[in-house]
Amino acid sequence: MEFSQADYMNDDSEGWDDNSPTIFKGFSSAITTQRHGLEKLADYGFKIDAYQNHEFPTHIIREGDKKIKDVVKEHVLPFLPAKSLMRFKAVSKEWDKWIACPLLSHQQSFSCKSFSGYFCQDMKMEWDTETMFLSLDHSTSGVPCPALDFLPEVVKILSSCSGLLLCQGSEKYYVCNPASQDWKMLPLPQCYHGEEPAVALAFEPSLRNIEAYYHVICAFPMLGQPIIGFEIYSSESNTWSCSSAYCTDIENPRLVGGGFYMNGVAYYETKSNEVLAFDVKVEIPAIISLPDQVGRHGSLTQMEGELCYVAANNECGNVFLIDIYQGMEMILKRTVSVTLGPDRSFTQACKVLPCVNSDAVAIQSGQYIHFYHISEQKVESIASSFTMGHGKKFLPYTNSLAMLHELKEP
Repeated sequence: MEFSQADYMNDDSEGWDDNSPTIFKGFSSAITTQRHGLEKLADYGFKIDAYQNHEFPTHIIREGDKKIKDVVKEHVLPFLPAKSLMRFKAVSKEWDKWIACPLLSHQQSFSCKSFSGYFCQDMKMEWDTETMFLSLDHSTSGVPCPALDFLPEVVKILSSCSGLLLCQGSEKYYVCNPASQDWKMLPLPQCYHGEEPAVALAFEPSLRNIEAYYHVICAFPMLGQPIIGFEIYSSESNTWSCSSAYCTDIENPRLVGGGFYMNGVAYYETKSNEVLAFDVKVEIPAIISLPDQVGRHGSLTQMEGELCYVAANNECGNVFLIDIYQGMEMILKRTVSVTLGPDRSFTQACKVLPCVNSDAVAIQSGQYIHFYHISEQKVESIASSFTMGHGKKFLPYTNSLAMLHELKEP
């Protein structure tokens, strides 16, 4: 079953997108410091079986008169995706007020980390960029405006992190939450980042990060020199600052697209067989060498809380070989041969897509995206009209109510 672009997005609607593809089942390298620096409610069904008194948190047990609706409001809603919460505002005036409360937005931003889907863009279309959102579960996750029309200009999406997107306009950077349509235009950087900047959005919601501060880290080659410099934007100060750290020990200083951020470190793929890592807190760069055989045929991704590099090859027909390299030394942890999609007698190109907060490996092949869930050893496939091609970009997204806590520019 195939789906058109209209199934994924509705640019003129202010409502949440409910059109989503149908899911069907069945189918060392060393770090050097410079090279020594970096050492649903499971089903969203409101099942109450688990909420018996003997399983309640102690402080809830003491409140014997607490009703189940109050338990759900305080201890379930923060774990739900933004789209579900928007629907539950209709339950009552009390819920509407609570869901609109900044405290719940803060709680939900660090409690709900489920992988919601992909923002998809054709980066070769210049400023007539085609943007759509591919939802993994249309009933619980989505965005009201997949094309990001609420921003003041057409943008390219460069990075995604914990529910926020980093976008680039003709001259400016924007950080936005596509679920709430909140956005912030960043001041101009001090350094020249290039036409295709290698930038990573760093946002880690936590109990201590109630102001939702975030950073943008740009790694850029110094003009005429084989050196990588770094410039960092902080939302707390609303300023850019140049780091005193430089990377001089990289084989090819040309970086590939946006960056990938997790656990305090920004990662950038390069034109060589290396990954540039930058510890944001201590501002120390390092180089991670990839195994020679994987080259540039895979993708950085997050799995089991660790950085991974996943490579895939279509061996024959619908049989794919998946290699998973894990940890900072990129050691081969697992090799899996798996059958994906319908039977066919010919091989075809495939592409590994990044994932977050998931044990799945995502592989795009033809008109389908296949998710192989490692722990369950099962395959789910999604029909996609956004076919493979050079310049096609997929950024993983988490449905979050994270608030930017900043005034929009006029």
